[in-house]
Amino acid sequence: MDASKVYLRDFLGLILVILSVLALLGAIFDVLAVLNYVSDEKARASVYLHESLPLLICILPTFIIAKIINRPSWIIGSEDYRLMMAKKIH
Repeated sequence: MDASKVYLRDFLGLILVILSVLALLGAIFDVLAVLNYVSDEKARASVYLHESLPLLICILPTFIIAKIINRPSWIIGSEDYRLMMAKKIH
């Protein structure tokens, strides 16, 4: 594995964190929508629900990226590359 794939894996990990936070924000908006609906504020519930739907779409890419970066060949390759670079420096 070369440096570009290691950096690609790190970049995909960063995207994974961002998408996870956005999906969590969508779930929080859903909870707020349910609470507003129960308290008979249907207009606010509708707004929260409409705000949460685009954020909940982030769940699917999160699982796909997690599956990609957790492949055993990528994990072993990136660890070997980092170990090789650490030995080269010292």
